[in-house]
Amino acid sequence: MKVFLRRGWLLALLVLAACANQVPAPTVGVTLQPEASPTQALAAASPTTSAATPAAASPTASESTPADTLPQPNAFDDQTTPVKLFRSLVNALNRGEYERAYSYWATPPGGIDQGGFSASFFGIDLVVGLVTAPTYNTSQTEARMAGIVLLGMSDGGARADTACYLATRADVNSPWQLSSSNSMPTTTNDVLGVLDQQARECGTPLEQLALTQQTTIPEVLFGYYAGLAQADQAKTAETWVEGTLPTVPDNLRQSNQLSVYVNVTPVETEAAAFLQTIILADTKAMWVGCYGASQQADTWRLNSGYLQASSPATVLIQTLTQGCDI
Repeated sequence: MKVFLRRGWLLALLVLAACANQVPAPTVGVTLQPEASPTQALAAASPTTSAATPAAASPTASESTPADTLPQPNAFDDQTTPVKLFRSLVNALNRGEYERAYSYWATPPGGIDQGGFSASFFGIDLVVGLVTAPTYNTSQTEARMAGIVLLGMSDGGARADTACYLATRADVNSPWQLSSSNSMPTTTNDVLGVLDQQARECGTPLEQLALTQQTTIPEVLFGYYAGLAQADQAKTAETWVEGTLPTVPDNLRQSNQLSVYVNVTPVETEAAAFLQTIILADTKAMWVGCYGASQQADTWRLNSGYLQASSPATVLIQTLTQGCDI
């Protein structure tokens, strides 16, 4: 399944490593502004089989899809979990439903009003959100999660925001709402280190994540990497369809700390889906993952996938910009 996104704006994530400038962004946190414009889509990633050691992508002929030919995403409105709330926010923004997006904030960022909130997205034609597994308080009424929001602009520009998000609800029967988004200052060029620190401080470290049943698509990826981080072979295998568990690269398996950001908007077709993730290791290594998943009853399991190192930068650009082919 191959899915093409509108622009090469995800180059912004890579350009962050060479840029420490910050520009206010009242909607999603402090913006890290790239110094270079995005490239055009280059080539589709070439997958390995699910049983093979993950390998780098091999570029093919360049191809692109005009923005105005892409269908509008189906509406998604679900505030029953913090991750679903974040997905609902991204969905509303991509559909241009700014009033609905604004309603997800209990405390609008910067105290911005509805008109200002809507106007702040002028010229933005694509939004993608990735989050870590949330950390809950004891009463299950507050949740913190690290997030990356990637914004593609209609004029070809781009920006990437990274922040800690707080979601709250009145009680366990009430819907979740976003209460704040606080960016972590970036004063050095160690952007990967900042993202890893943010993931560990704002979300639940994978070594401490409870290994629960995978009833949603992001949960299955959180569970898979938590199983790896906790060296729980049984749980790791449980997150995959029997017979499809891939070989894990030694440099990932040997990492003492893993942080994972999962795309909150999987591409779904009936009982199948694919989703993307960014994996960070304490060795300052970074991978992008593409995974296929299938559903049986209420449980999702992975059934295919591969990892690619983020260096050279074109590997990450190609995979995230053009989607996964698995």
